[in-house]
Amino acid sequence: MKLPKTFASLGFRYFRYLWISSALANSGQYSFTVAASWLIYSLSNSTALVGTAVFATMIPGVLFGPIIGVLVDRFDRRRLLTIAVFSNACNTGALALLSLLGIVSPWVVIMCAFFLGICFNLQMTCTNAIMPDLIPKNTLYNATALQGTISHGAGFIGSALASPILVMAGPGTVFALCFLLYMGAGIQSLWIRTNQTATTLGNLHLKNIFEPVVEGMMYIRRTPALGLLILMVFLHCLLTMAYTSLLPQFIHEGLGADSGIYGSLMMFIGLGAILGNLSTASISTPRGQGILYIMTALASGLTLFLLGLTGTPLLAFIVGVTVGASQAVFMAINLSFVLQRANDEFRGRVASVNFILASGAMAVGNFIYGSFSKLIPPKINMMSTGSLFVVIVVVLILISPTLRSLYKKNVKAQENQGSVVM
Repeated sequence: MKLPKTFASLGFRYFRYLWISSALANSGQYSFTVAASWLIYSLSNSTALVGTAVFATMIPGVLFGPIIGVLVDRFDRRRLLTIAVFSNACNTGALALLSLLGIVSPWVVIMCAFFLGICFNLQMTCTNAIMPDLIPKNTLYNATALQGTISHGAGFIGSALASPILVMAGPGTVFALCFLLYMGAGIQSLWIRTNQTATTLGNLHLKNIFEPVVEGMMYIRRTPALGLLILMVFLHCLLTMAYTSLLPQFIHEGLGADSGIYGSLMMFIGLGAILGNLSTASISTPRGQGILYIMTALASGLTLFLLGLTGTPLLAFIVGVTVGASQAVFMAINLSFVLQRANDEFRGRVASVNFILASGAMAVGNFIYGSFSKLIPPKINMMSTGSLFVVIVVVLILISPTLRSLYKKNVKAQENQGSVVM
């Protein structure tokens, strides 16, 4: 049976396994976050320790991201993906047992969060590097859009599964749910077969582990399109996606609403991301994707500017849908362009740098904007950063032939090496 164009990538068996594995693993991560935050707060009554746990899941990407990229280029990516997912199954399973026995402490949870962050970064880098091996490159945007859909959808699924279980049975049972989700993801990953070429595989010695890291950086520097795309995603995440820390104050002061609106606004932003990815996933021509890339880049800044202008929850919800849609589509297209242009030999390192700069920019931006929110009100911050990104995009269009080539030329996508199994 032929699938609609929106879901074309799911017609390829091994990508389908990868997609299901990602959905289960990402749902496990969201469920873990819900249970870990609640458990730490109930044990310590400290929001600082809750923040430490969130930080512990994010910092491994900065600390180990370059090395993870090298590992993904030098060793079997599918096997590394399986190791990452099953490791988190063991991690959450052990935490479930300790929680149910009542012998867990906040620092044990934080240590587990740190380990989960390492494995999550390995999982994401492997997933991004594997995708071009499983599907024709002319369907790569469809695949990244569908991956983006489950990334946001997992937030709904993971939270929806974890919240009632947390209330009825406690965090230990939620960690047991995480164990089952990660086990399911690991089993799906075992069935994946990739076309990773033998030339990309090799031995890695500790004495020269930083040499391939430098090689990857130099490769990006020698490839103008990759450098530009990674710069774009960094600026996009720093200026248009680092607003989460501002939302509570924005809702309280700008909208005159209570905390209940916060969850609703986040839900509408997530809904917009899902709808945006699904509605554009069928765009398959390079020029069409290039035009959409520029449009969503501009829309990401403009919609954040408009969100800062809203004065009622209803308007914020409506604009929030457009914020989520434009940002998610931009991120999906940017990832597909990066993966299309990265040679197989360097794809893991390129995907790692892209992931590090995107997540790092959001982390740094949230920290800076949140720290200065008393001096610069959230409304002003969102309007100024959103408009600044629009100005930067317009300037880059005017001065960068590489950026203009994304929508002015029909850049022929390279065909996948090897066969793709339906």
